[in-house]
Amino acid sequence: MKKLFLFLLKMYSHTEKDRIEIHKILNDQVSEQYSEQTTFGNIYNSNIESIMSNDVIRKNIEDNEVEYLKMIESGLHSSIKEAFRYIKNEPRKLKLEKIKNAKK
Repeated sequence: MKKLFLFLLKMYSHTEKDRIEIHKILNDQVSEQYSEQTTFGNIYNSNIESIMSNDVIRKNIEDNEVEYLKMIESGLHSSIKEAFRYIKNEPRKLKLEKIKNAKK
């Protein structure tokens, strides 16, 4: 059953949209498992699980690659800010797409 699940996961995670949908499901599971936590605690736990599952990060930690780890940490901080900007701009982008489609 697990092999089937992993096969389907790979099959349905080819696009950014698909992966975001999968992450939403995983985040919901974290919230359900740690339901006694606050929203911030759930985000914290979800991020820890995501980072711990990344083989590149794990390898750099095992090899004590301090410089690479600093770059990864800086990149993670930057990616959070970038994600916030994307989310903030989504409603504007959707409105522009609706206007564009309405003109067709």
